[in-house]
Amino acid sequence: MSLNLIVFLGSVREGRMCTRIGKFIQKQLEERNHKVTIFDPLEMDFPLVKKPLHFYRADEVPPAWLVQRNALVEEADGYVAISGEYNRCIPPALSNMMDHFPPKSYRCKPCSIVTYSMGPGGGCIAGMQLRYFLGELGMVTPGFMFINATVHTAFTEDGTPTETNDTAVSKGKRLVSELEWYATALKAHTKEVGLP
Repeated sequence: MSLNLIVFLGSVREGRMCTRIGKFIQKQLEERNHKVTIFDPLEMDFPLVKKPLHFYRADEVPPAWLVQRNALVEEADGYVAISGEYNRCIPPALSNMMDHFPPKSYRCKPCSIVTYSMGPGGGCIAGMQLRYFLGELGMVTPGFMFINATVHTAFTEDGTPTETNDTAVSKGKRLVSELEWYATALKAHTKEVGLP
């Protein structure tokens, strides 16, 4: 089954590494015939969240760009969040971007977690925080977390794993396999019985 997926990139800082892994993940998903939309806070220029979509009253008109992007989030079957680690926390660009949309847009859909760092930890502390954050937004996080240490030597700029990164493809396949399983199962169950 072809799925409609969103990949959230989590960094806007100079020299960011999220695009390297983002290109790799996008390729892994597209090789399985999934439709992939990239949400990039640098390219899409999300402002600091002052009023998320679900805070607009019925008599107010939210910005068209916010409504359009929310429609993409609502239509998605699942997500991938790609996160670095800033001071052992989730990058603010990632949480800011995702907080623009109401939890009901994400509800009961899976979000796989990909983390990275230039050091040996691979961003795993931010990854554990992401489990809680994504859960509060209504998502389910599959068990496998794709952790990438020394990312600057593990992937080239075009997202190709380097010779020293011989497990990237197998880990990528595992991430995609779990995301497919959860997205397919949750989509079918929601269609059958509705949301809780």
